[in-house]
Amino acid sequence: MAEIRLNKKNYEHNLRVISKKASGRVILVLKSNAYGHGAKLLAKTASELGFKFCAVKNEQEAYELTQYMQEILILSHIFNGSEKDDFIYAVNSLDDLKTAKSGTKIHLKIDTLMHRNGIDLSEIDTALKIIKERNLQLLGAFTHFRSADEMNADYFVQKQNFMLVKARIKEQTDSKDELVFHSHASAAFERNLSGFDDEYVRVGMAQLGYAQFDKNLELKPVLSLWARRISARTLKATQGVGYGAKFIAQKDMAVATYDIGYGGGLLRYGGQGELLLANKKPMLGKMSMDSFSCEDVGEWVCVFDDARSWAKFFNTIEYEILVKLSPFIDRKWV
Repeated sequence: MAEIRLNKKNYEHNLRVISKKASGRVILVLKSNAYGHGAKLLAKTASELGFKFCAVKNEQEAYELTQYMQEILILSHIFNGSEKDDFIYAVNSLDDLKTAKSGTKIHLKIDTLMHRNGIDLSEIDTALKIIKERNLQLLGAFTHFRSADEMNADYFVQKQNFMLVKARIKEQTDSKDELVFHSHASAAFERNLSGFDDEYVRVGMAQLGYAQFDKNLELKPVLSLWARRISARTLKATQGVGYGAKFIAQKDMAVATYDIGYGGGLLRYGGQGELLLANKKPMLGKMSMDSFSCEDVGEWVCVFDDARSWAKFFNTIEYEILVKLSPFIDRKWV
């Protein structure tokens, strides 16, 4: 069956590069099965290199990684009063503070400009008051830049807003432990060339080898997707292959069917040979739910080894290409 091959040397290289730039203060974002790569595999390898702090979407994802990570931040939890002592929970609204179980460990999400989730700048004092009244454990605070991947002033406005919030929180808390602050996700992490002061960085796609700004980091893609041959045949001139016979052979050619399609997470394709595989050979005809056809190149074919090629073709981002990959596809280090 199809498989996902993960380049271990590339992943370890990326982690070392990121850790060096961030002075070792790194939160690895492993949500959505580590952006399709396989959260357990990545967490185990990262933990062996000394990384012990990660962020995920929900408690289900968190439980899968407890054997590898010492601290796990849950980013999108719906508070219900039954929060677990093992995890740290992101607070996305004042209502979260009112609902959380007493004693819950939290990081305050601060809305510095995105206006999606988080405590508004005007609500900081109220939030800190509720935290004290309800005996919640404030361990840190963070924000998310809305336009870090765009060269405009938003990044600097949010950075300044977060600095003001950090100062306010420090003034009003008496925690003996150092609070963890983090604002720079992958794009902002690359963009920042002046250092991070006392902050952690929160990296998702950067650890997986996808740089947007800082080419000097020399990050290397980790994932390649491979499909296995199901069958092979000679397609005669004038014969079509697949649904609707959208591709018609101009001459006799050896073609094969390989075992992944849109049911495995690929975006559905119905063209006439414009979409290229990693070997630059075109996909032929409509993609099926469980398979696609192309020139017969042997038992295995690499579908892609850099998701940016498919993202460009489908006019989307590499995130979407990767997170859609089925969790049922075998994943292994190579």
